[in-house]
Amino acid sequence: MTTVRGTIRSTNTIPADGHGDDQSTARARAVDGLELTGYDVVQTNTLSSTAAGNITVRAVARSTEIQPHEASGPNYGAARAAYLQTIPDGWISLGITVNA
Repeated sequence: MTTVRGTIRSTNTIPADGHGDDQSTARARAVDGLELTGYDVVQTNTLSSTAAGNITVRAVARSTEIQPHEASGPNYGAARAAYLQTIPDGWISLGITVNA
C-alpha cells in the first residue's frame, strides 16, 4: 500500500480597484481596499490611465488557507491518481510526498 501526502491551498482570490492621480496613490488605494486577513497581495495591474493622471489600478489577493491532504492506493500511480481526484474544487496541490 502506498500513501501520498501533501498540502493543498485554496485558489480563492479577491480584487479591489484604486483610483488616483499617480501610480503609487492608485496602487496604495487598491491594496487598502482589500481585506487581507487570510490573504496575500499577489498582483497589481494598471487598468486605465489618462494623460490627465486619472489612473485605475486593480489589486488581487490570494487566500493563504492551506490544509493537509492524502490518499492511498496499491501503488504510486493509483495513490497519486486518488490524491489528485480528491482535491476539492477551488483548491490546488502545493506538492506531495510518498510513503510506500
